[in-house]
Amino acid sequence: MRRANVADLRGSDMHSQAVYFNSMETPAIGLPVLILEDEPFIALDVEELLAAHGYGETIALSRGSEALTWLEINVPRLAIIDPRLSDGMCSAVVRLLAERGTPFIVYSGETSSLTDEEPAFGAGELVLKPAPPEDIMAAVARALKSVSG
Repeated sequence: MRRANVADLRGSDMHSQAVYFNSMETPAIGLPVLILEDEPFIALDVEELLAAHGYGETIALSRGSEALTWLEINVPRLAIIDPRLSDGMCSAVVRLLAERGTPFIVYSGETSSLTDEEPAFGAGELVLKPAPPEDIMAAVARALKSVSG
């Protein structure tokens, strides 16, 4: 599991970013799982859960702006998203994922309807925090099945 810090890449050219981020893909499984979470312990728990179930590489980011930069040159196999990150609501990220048809899970402690603020959140499955590991993994399986057949 590697963490990317897009802030460290500021000032570098896009080619360097592409080389850096593309090196984070695991050839055996192809695309990484994107985790957007601003609480480090929650992000780590999700990373470890995915790794324990054979999901290989993950990329954990805590800011929507970092995710948008990463998504300019990468496509995740799946995203697990906390809708409210350290730089605000990640509406632009979920719109982009929904437009691309990338499956995502909204992992949130909010019980209110996020779709009132951003309709694109409706394209993902809501899993309420805190969730038992089996609930998270069931949502992952459903999300991936929705794009594979």
